[in-house]
Amino acid sequence: MTLSINTNTAAMAALESLSATTAALNATESQVSTGKKVSSASDNPAIYAISQSMMGNISGLSAVSDSLAFGSQVVNTASKASADIIATLQTLQASVTTASTTGISLSTMQSQVSNALNQINDYARNSTFNGINLLTSASDAGSTVTNANLNVVTGLQGNVLTVANQATATTPNAVTLTDALGLTTGMSANGTVIANGTAAAGQTAQSILTGAATGLNISTSPDLAATDFAAGNNVVLTNGDGTTTTFEFGDGTTAAQSVETSGATANHVVVVLVDATTQSTSTMLGSLVSAMNNNGYNAVTQSNGSIDVTGQGVTASKSNLAAGGATSIDDGTALSASEAVITTIQSAITKMTGISGNLGATTQQITGMQSFTSDLSDALTSGVGALTDADLSATSARLTSLQTKQQLAIQSLSIANSQSSSILSLFR
Repeated sequence: MTLSINTNTAAMAALESLSATTAALNATESQVSTGKKVSSASDNPAIYAISQSMMGNISGLSAVSDSLAFGSQVVNTASKASADIIATLQTLQASVTTASTTGISLSTMQSQVSNALNQINDYARNSTFNGINLLTSASDAGSTVTNANLNVVTGLQGNVLTVANQATATTPNAVTLTDALGLTTGMSANGTVIANGTAAAGQTAQSILTGAATGLNISTSPDLAATDFAAGNNVVLTNGDGTTTTFEFGDGTTAAQSVETSGATANHVVVVLVDATTQSTSTMLGSLVSAMNNNGYNAVTQSNGSIDVTGQGVTASKSNLAAGGATSIDDGTALSASEAVITTIQSAITKMTGISGNLGATTQQITGMQSFTSDLSDALTSGVGALTDADLSATSARLTSLQTKQQLAIQSLSIANSQSSSILSLFR
């Protein structure tokens, strides 16, 4: 063995082993302290890039979850108000029905009606959650409302669920919920309903319960057939101001044939889309009733198949539907005042129930997205853990081994370093 004072190969080997062991020990201690086998790009560039992308998605899903939670609260607020409004309408219907048979004074019932209408509008105006109100217009709800529609982010790509304002969706341009339900007409924002008399600024006199309340009962023939709903056939309603609204059946392919009164400037034609080849007559009549309710009237189908219609001071109807030479839908007979108000309230209940159903369906959709978002976030979190988390049981064993190896390497280096000093003994 050659002894050299300049080159100590044993020390060099021991130092190299010690350096390698120390590097491995540092990496293992890092895994112990962080719990991750890949905590930086230097550990594993590919795995680190993948995990960071997944972590970004997890952060995005957290924001989506927050948006869904916010949307859920907005819809729940509107749903609870809707339930109270329906209960108020049901109570009002029972009271009006009772009054018509027991002879309660008209003025007393008018006060009850106006109080109920104001209560309905109050429920709607107060159903605001963090600046969003789904039951009345933004102007009616007050200055705290910043949006009459709800936009909920439902996905990482920015997918948005839009929940429309239910009042304007039911009746476009309606300012108050009672306007949308056909219970009042032309109310001003934040206005009030009075029982009767001359309305001052910001007030509207209730018109559904008066001695001259108007409405029609339109009867349908047992002979009513699918052929009666051919494109171009229609039902025409004449309003209190002399204008008409024509509900014309269409199949979606045939151009609508207008049947407007000559010279009238405010007449309307509404196309009712039906499919006489696949739909039943009751379904197509239901489409007619829905079209009436969506265009300012209050229409309710009775148990005998006839249709009660109120709203817009309707005074007469005309139909060209005929089967076997006999009229299938008649020209209508006038409703009594009590029948007219009950029909109006029944129609409002139907509209409000539809609004409540829409909100309930939206709640279910949001709840489903919340569950999916949570599951997806958990799956991504598990995936990141599988890629980057350290196996601490194996790491613990490796740590003990490396600590022992480090001590041995230090001892080996100490021995190797002592060899150079032994050269001095050769010169004594």
